[in-house]
Amino acid sequence: MSVSALRLRENLSVAFQRGKGSEQRTGPLGAPAVAGDDPPAVYDYLGDMQLRFMFTAPDGTQAVAKEADLQRLNLTPELAMTQVAVNTRRARGAPKHALFGQGVYQFTGRGDADTDASYLLDRGFWRTQLQAFPKGVVAAIPRRGSLFFADAGDSASTEELTRMASRLHDAAGEHRVSGLLYLFSARGWEVLGALPAAAPATASAAESRARPGVRPRDPEAAQAHDDEELPLSLVAGGQKLVIYCLIANFVLSAAARGGSIPPLVASALYIATAAVSLFGIVRICSGLGHGTTIKVLFMVLAFVPLVNLIALLYLSSKTTRLLRGAGWRVGLLGAKAS
Repeated sequence: MSVSALRLRENLSVAFQRGKGSEQRTGPLGAPAVAGDDPPAVYDYLGDMQLRFMFTAPDGTQAVAKEADLQRLNLTPELAMTQVAVNTRRARGAPKHALFGQGVYQFTGRGDADTDASYLLDRGFWRTQLQAFPKGVVAAIPRRGSLFFADAGDSASTEELTRMASRLHDAAGEHRVSGLLYLFSARGWEVLGALPAAAPATASAAESRARPGVRPRDPEAAQAHDDEELPLSLVAGGQKLVIYCLIANFVLSAAARGGSIPPLVASALYIATAAVSLFGIVRICSGLGHGTTIKVLFMVLAFVPLVNLIALLYLSSKTTRLLRGAGWRVGLLGAKAS
């Protein structure tokens, strides 16, 4: 694609990045963040973030947008943000969100998930969310491409968002974006507060006794960590059970058709794998924060041919996204904490 064909309004996109200074902005876009004769279109944005405008073609070709490009397209930085919101909707569809886990939401739909953060500029979407969340929406962009949010009126959800965003921000390294939480209300976006510092690694009691000056592990901190990891452990364990049961069912079906095992034994093994599979479904639903109604629904669907496979694949997909977002490695046979 030629440069002239790429540098069009409909290809304008944006990337969020860490700001260079320590000042937290609360107003409109600041002055250009980069000086020079032909500077790139990079501006200080909300809180500790900067916006870097790009041109992104449908085939993935990218080019850095310059201030001169915005002027040529008759776009102020504010109008450019509006254009990006329009382009994001055209490329990925209207913003759609789904429960990521324990009251925390993320965006779903077609297109590149690394552009989720662009939805922060879609004020129409956020104003619509105020109908469901009248006290506002708390959002976090802890690393490049990611955007998570929760109901500001639900303290448990905002606490989970804070813990998750803090963990992701700490692990993101050079891909970190913002160390702040943001609140959207009738007044628009504003800085809510800073993410808490990640808890430092603690030594065991035996190590502390052997090394003077090292404090033993705080039982309350350990309990908080355990409470945070419990949902992840639930969904990870449940996913493994479901995967193993699916494999066992395929093996049993092949063995039964081949006459390798008596029908009575095959029936007993089918019942056993079904029971274990239901246990796995309950663990996954519990870890994802689903209530009793949803648990019962998926348990019933587990006995409907074909539909059960779709339901299990859906739960497994949700589990994989949750675990990978928390830094776990997920393979064909389930998850392993990284």
